[in-house]
Amino acid sequence: MTDDQSIRGRHLVDGAWLAGHLGDPKLRVLDCTVVMTRSDDGVWKPSSGRSAYDEGHIPGALFVDLLRDLHDTSSPFGHMLPAAEAFAAAMGALGIDADTRIFVYASAVPWWATRLWWMLRAFGHENVAVLDGGFAKWRADGHPVDAATPVVTPTTFPARLRGELIADKARVKAAVDGAGPVLVNALSRQLFTGESDLGYARPGRIAGSVLLSALSLVDSTDGTYLDDAGLRERMDGVLDPASDDVICYCGGGIAATMDAFALALLGRDDVAVYDGSLDEWSADAGMPMAIG
Repeated sequence: MTDDQSIRGRHLVDGAWLAGHLGDPKLRVLDCTVVMTRSDDGVWKPSSGRSAYDEGHIPGALFVDLLRDLHDTSSPFGHMLPAAEAFAAAMGALGIDADTRIFVYASAVPWWATRLWWMLRAFGHENVAVLDGGFAKWRADGHPVDAATPVVTPTTFPARLRGELIADKARVKAAVDGAGPVLVNALSRQLFTGESDLGYARPGRIAGSVLLSALSLVDSTDGTYLDDAGLRERMDGVLDPASDDVICYCGGGIAATMDAFALALLGRDDVAVYDGSLDEWSADAGMPMAIG
């Protein structure tokens, strides 16, 4: 994905490299910031990061509103993938075609960037990487910031759905019943055990799943991803990144993409995400859950 042809280099880009290539006409930077605000009842509410983008962003970056433009508005669940036609129209409007090199970032919570990374791959576009450390590290490192919204020429984006990267409830239920894949929960330990509850229909986790908290995969000081050895250490005793068939999930299919991304850094680009996650699973009383 960058000049680095390693597996990690295809999926992850550092700020110095990106800053030196912003003039590339086949490169597109996408800001997919979502702002999380905690309400009085303790539930975190997402809202558009458009105002943060307007205040300042990577020069040439375009804003992608994941909450408004890139979800299935007909679904009762908040963050389900849109139809291929809708996704293709949104990407085409951003001047993105099959040959565009895409770099995604978020200003705060990192899993919104990996959500867009996963969505692009789920619709057949492999030429996408995540900015390591996101916008916070970009600014901290002194790279340029701009407030102008660039004008782009719309084009055609060929969306081709890759069903193997998208797990539905039936596929997850088969895994619970012993059909093979390891179910990996990307939330916090408190949510995994049911000690905390973010307002899902039932607390806890999908029965039989294991915990790999998304935020444990990045350095807490600067938000950069752990090196390969560090990622493997986090996964030790949880899953075998070299061989296990894996389905990642979380609350709404967002944080789960960070686990899938970390596995991609280790060479596993076939990992599926349960798009409905606990939003869908916990709402169905017939689907088994566990606490403790």
